[in-house]
Amino acid sequence: MRARILRLTGLAIACVAVSAFTLLGTRAHADPLPPQATAANVPPSQPPPSGAAQAPPDESLLGTVDVNGSGNGLPPLPKLGVVPLISTGTADSIVNLVVRRDMELSGQFDVLDPSLVPPGPFLHSTPVDLYAWRAKGAEYLLRVYAQPAPNDSVKTELVGEAYLTPTGPAPAAATEPKPAFRTIVPTATTEVRAASHRLVDRLLGALTGKPGGFASEMTYAEKVGRWQRIFALDADGFDLRPASPSDATAVSPAFGPGGQIFYALSKDYDPFRVVFGPSGTPVPMAIPGSVLGLAFSADHSQIALTVMSAGESTVWSGKNGQLASMPSAPFANHPIFGPLGKMAYVAGTPVQRIYVDGKAISPPGFMASAPVFCDTPEGLLVIYTVGVGAGADVIATDTSGGSLRRLTQHEGANTYPACSPDGRLVAFFSTGKRKGAPAANGTVAAGEGLFIMPIARPWLAKRISTEVGESLRWEILASAN
Repeated sequence: MRARILRLTGLAIACVAVSAFTLLGTRAHADPLPPQATAANVPPSQPPPSGAAQAPPDESLLGTVDVNGSGNGLPPLPKLGVVPLISTGTADSIVNLVVRRDMELSGQFDVLDPSLVPPGPFLHSTPVDLYAWRAKGAEYLLRVYAQPAPNDSVKTELVGEAYLTPTGPAPAAATEPKPAFRTIVPTATTEVRAASHRLVDRLLGALTGKPGGFASEMTYAEKVGRWQRIFALDADGFDLRPASPSDATAVSPAFGPGGQIFYALSKDYDPFRVVFGPSGTPVPMAIPGSVLGLAFSADHSQIALTVMSAGESTVWSGKNGQLASMPSAPFANHPIFGPLGKMAYVAGTPVQRIYVDGKAISPPGFMASAPVFCDTPEGLLVIYTVGVGAGADVIATDTSGGSLRRLTQHEGANTYPACSPDGRLVAFFSTGKRKGAPAANGTVAAGEGLFIMPIARPWLAKRISTEVGESLRWEILASAN
């Protein structure tokens, strides 16, 4: 009986941010945050008199979400064409579909609609007419295809070519243009989809100066029937698969050594213990209490745990099996590692805040949860969820709480952000209808699901899955390193 009570108490702590969202008020409109204000230095409201209802926090402190980039002075995205080659086999079809979808999700280009391309047909042997593509608005052009690997019948080569379209008039005598960048990704014939993501990452590196992060996967927890299980899926939303036993409750997945998914598991109301793999292989740890959260450092040499014992949660951290409780604010939970030895966690009562290296950085008065570090091209950010009215939104600050920026605005509960390996995208779960949000296949992505959002252009968020869970994590595949 005691174990069951402990388990339920722990789950209540782990879910406190979600349940508390409904206790906060809302404002109909939000005004931009003054330039001098930060998440850490905005003064909290005075406490209400004894017995009075707590006033809702001022939502205007969060600012608003730009809808087209004009407010931030962002230039239009460069237009990118993808040659719609007539496929010569399954591998050809897969690599073309994956490259187009990943480029649309990347938020780095405005990918031309297939209906706007120059007249075809486009065969492997068809010369590339860069002037025709330029006339359609394309500034860059990709041609990708599969070909048999030489002297190996079980291998395939994925070829990627990137072109810059010319701006001047077409010459009288056209010549076959040479790509500005060409790469070949060898792969087993059975692994074409995974190799296609690696090809995209190389192409993004050539076009933007920074490789992409699509050769990666996500993991999260979701309730299915009686139990909560761990699931994994590719960065574009494909290949959803279970990653924990079907007869137990699993929480807080994290990628660990060897690319394995570690998580906390409880059977028959026993305390949660750290396990890994689809079968839930135990990891021996001398920890007093129930483990309700875990995280690994980027090199997987350190681990941090949320431990619930005697009605209180604390954060434990260490390496090589040598763990110790960390000094922290009350009810510390959801630890996450960052670069340069930084650590963030959630703590506090009755309103939880985000702490980085022991200092509160999230806006006072807002229930905050699920922090993640994101090493973006513009600098290191902490991205997390705050309760707003009956919903929740994703916001970003620097590691001291400054430069607060809102990434979602209303549209249900937007929770559990996870940063892409290249630092340019954030994934999150949303329970609301995102009006007018185009899906990667060109349809309207209405309703709840898992979304990917370019941090620099959050209005370009696209749904990649209809699943909604919690404790989302995103990490590069071990094979892609």
